[in-house]
Amino acid sequence: MDWASLPADLLFSISSHLREPEDFVHFRAVCPQWRAAMSHKEHAFFQPWIMASRWLEDEYSENVLFYSLSTLKTIKVHVPDMKSRRVAASGSSHLIAIDKDDDLSAVLINPLSGKTTALPRLPKFFHDNGAHGWLTGEGVITVVLNNWMSENMALWYRGGGITMKGWAVVPRWKLRLRMSHYLRKLAAYGNQMEMHLIDLGGDNEDSVVLLQGTKKVELLGSCWPRLDEVFKATRPCHHEWFSLYRNVEQEEIPVHDIGNAMVVQSRDSCTRTYMIPASRDFAALGSRNAFYYLWKQFDAGGSYNALFKKCLASEVLTFVKRLPEDWKLSDEWFMPSLKY
Repeated sequence: MDWASLPADLLFSISSHLREPEDFVHFRAVCPQWRAAMSHKEHAFFQPWIMASRWLEDEYSENVLFYSLSTLKTIKVHVPDMKSRRVAASGSSHLIAIDKDDDLSAVLINPLSGKTTALPRLPKFFHDNGAHGWLTGEGVITVVLNNWMSENMALWYRGGGITMKGWAVVPRWKLRLRMSHYLRKLAAYGNQMEMHLIDLGGDNEDSVVLLQGTKKVELLGSCWPRLDEVFKATRPCHHEWFSLYRNVEQEEIPVHDIGNAMVVQSRDSCTRTYMIPASRDFAALGSRNAFYYLWKQFDAGGSYNALFKKCLASEVLTFVKRLPEDWKLSDEWFMPSLKY
């Protein structure tokens, strides 16, 4: 059989079952014809990884460590542009990296593709106060940064023909109460967002719409109290305390059924909490209407870090697997992609 002449639609069908970036890269490398038939951006949805937290000597390293639940392997990705930069935020298959010697200099990096985009200079209220936050979007990117010392937050957007040349600065309390409103205006107007804002009063009806039918991966946002979003995920300090809500007329309604979707949540930060829709397939996780999180498991010989699953409908808790000793509870979920 002439493998090199396989039709493109068959190649796409085969590649749709590849859930690790390494497998997809090897697949395209089989022969020049396969590589020409498939762009590096035309891969299926990869399995979620766990990204190692960076501390002390590793904080400004060129290497970023990930753990694959499907292969049970640690993956070291060398990213030259991470040298002398710390990770301030992650999401949407990207990292926001801040320069060690210039804390207002930030870049957007896809650690798998190596693509780096210089971001506008950060607002001055980040100087000497640090920056952290989150990113969301597929194809388009929304960045939200803040610090504990300022009452403001900084927003940046790229997509749909818009690449912001500066940061939109929004009072923290307003963004918390009207998250969906601000993000929609940001996507529509970019740098001109503030000219088109409406002073919303009373009930925020934006939060009534459910997103569970979306074909995109949704970042649920943070666990600020009374956050008026479509969904709010609480921090799983213990599995019994985890809840998923949607807000209707300022009333929190518990969500027990998200269909075939699933939620993966980082323990230390709800800002890295993702809802992954039913259109995705998972070899390592694969369960509907459930959320996955990292926690410490105790036994007679001590304790170890593990991955747990909880069904939202039955509230049944299931031990999934033990993590290697060098993986910590402060590590967070990361969605790898070569597309953006």
